[in-house]
Amino acid sequence: MYLTSKTLVLLLSVIRSTLASTEQVSKPCTIISPTSGSFFDLRPLQLTVEGTKYQVATNESYHVKGYDYPSNFSMNFCAPVVEELVDVEGIPTSRIANVSAFYKDSRGDIHSIGQQNDLPFFRGKKLLLNYTQGSPCPDLDEDGVPQDPDLVERKTNNRRKSTLLSFVCDTAPNLSGRPAISFIGSLDHCTYVFEVRSRNACGGTTQSEEKGTLGPGAVFAVILGIALLVYLIGGIVYQRNVMHQRGWRQLPNYAVWAGLVSFVSDMFIILFSSCSQRMPNRLTELFAGRRGYHRVGENRAPERGPNADDENRLIDQLDEEWDD
Repeated sequence: MYLTSKTLVLLLSVIRSTLASTEQVSKPCTIISPTSGSFFDLRPLQLTVEGTKYQVATNESYHVKGYDYPSNFSMNFCAPVVEELVDVEGIPTSRIANVSAFYKDSRGDIHSIGQQNDLPFFRGKKLLLNYTQGSPCPDLDEDGVPQDPDLVERKTNNRRKSTLLSFVCDTAPNLSGRPAISFIGSLDHCTYVFEVRSRNACGGTTQSEEKGTLGPGAVFAVILGIALLVYLIGGIVYQRNVMHQRGWRQLPNYAVWAGLVSFVSDMFIILFSSCSQRMPNRLTELFAGRRGYHRVGENRAPERGPNADDENRLIDQLDEEWDD
């Protein structure tokens, strides 16, 4: 029994390592839901100047109306905006190429609301993407309105603008190519919240080009195979050490498997013998003779004709071919 327990512990460790290997190391802009196991791929939403297999080439990012906000927005997903930006407020020149969302104020100044990020995450069942390290947040007056830095002395403020994108599943036909992006609001002119409705936020199974991953069916098959292996090895160890069985009788539930094999063998013989009745008479007599069968009512020995020797030689030759 000690050997059986040791074997089970080893197999359980194999199961754990197998399941761990099925967890995908997320590629950029993709994620697997920790609750449902669905695969989410936001890469089809990316825009590039060269174009992708999902989107045509473009030199404009997604545009979002600000409505009651004094500015409109431009953004991209998991990638920088495709426009060439110059003189972004509070952003070093070396980091301007990584701006993923921005807006222009009434004076034409460009404000970044987040740098590139290609790591979506889940908060509960919500699929989110966060851009941070944008332009410095403005100082607000008593009414929460941004103060003009040219008119008042700027206070020390280390906060920077950021963006929170919430993705919602929507399979509407008009969203097959481009998502519907809505500006939700900004309470402090520092954090901006958007809702993105797209069919790419609906999730699904892992795509075929995602190498090194297993779908739900494959994971179930792996678990089933390991369970059968545990059953077989554990049963053999028990039958050998406890029941002192040897040979084929070491298999667990040997009587059941032996009966099943006997049943399949009998069915094969019955079907084969019925099919042999449709063969030529000479081959039929040969196969019937090998299994001890004869036609009903033929209790007499077959008559010996003038070509009996030739027939016997033919039968002997067929017997040799059969044995080979």
